[in-house]
Amino acid sequence: PAFLTIDHINNDGYTKRLEGQGVGAALYKDLERRGWPKNEYQLLCMNCNFAKGHFGSCPHQTKS
Repeated sequence: PAFLTIDHINNDGYTKRLEGQGVGAALYKDLERRGWPKNEYQLLCMNCNFAKGHFGSCPHQTKS
């Protein structure tokens, strides 16, 4: 649990931050207020979130 992070499923975190979406505690409060929208966000470990953002996919996902 110490390494879980919020992931923007559609890889639009940068755009959302430019539009004024909060980060850190402000983001968590907004997501809680909105009922934790699972169609936009998911929990990932920090390594998977980093890999998805920088390399396009989580290393635990296999491509056929």
